[in-house]
Amino acid sequence: MITITTFKQNWLNILIREFINLGIINLYLASSFSILVTLNSLALVKYGIDGFNYGITIMGALVLGKVILLSEKLPIVERYEHKPLIISVGYKSVLFTLIALFFNSVEHLIVGLFQQESLERILIELQNQVSQIDLFYQILCLLIVFIPFFTMRELNKILGKGTLFNLFFTRRDFKVEEAASMLAEELLLQHGSDRHFH
Repeated sequence: MITITTFKQNWLNILIREFINLGIINLYLASSFSILVTLNSLALVKYGIDGFNYGITIMGALVLGKVILLSEKLPIVERYEHKPLIISVGYKSVLFTLIALFFNSVEHLIVGLFQQESLERILIELQNQVSQIDLFYQILCLLIVFIPFFTMRELNKILGKGTLFNLFFTRRDFKVEEAASMLAEELLLQHGSDRHFH
């Protein structure tokens, strides 16, 4: 009975932690993409073009956040996990920039079909976007978003989950021993949950 209760409690803790993790990712991506949309829209206003479309941007950020969370343990994502941070962060930033561009193309296709545009016209518009400087602007903006994001996540993984949060938002006398204790507790929790499956 105690084992079942402990197992349920461990799973509840894992679910709560993953929910908070997803919320942080979505908040960061939605905020960052909204800022980029605002800057781009302010530039278009000069030419009489209304580009303030936050709905699709936020939905795209939510979907991308879920993709990031679910794919973190995939071999293709963790390919350079044991390499220096500059390599692992750079690789993940480029990888998810390409994924974000793919989602942007799918989004453009869906919106075009919803507006009853012909498939040929939509593909021509996508081809024009690729051949213009806008694509390089999008890549640069996405890299600016993803590089600090994955830097923080990699550091948090190395130092132990919650350590960076405590360093930023709690007392400055946070001890290394406390960080090690939190990391040990995290490993024990994961080991305990894994043992129930075997």
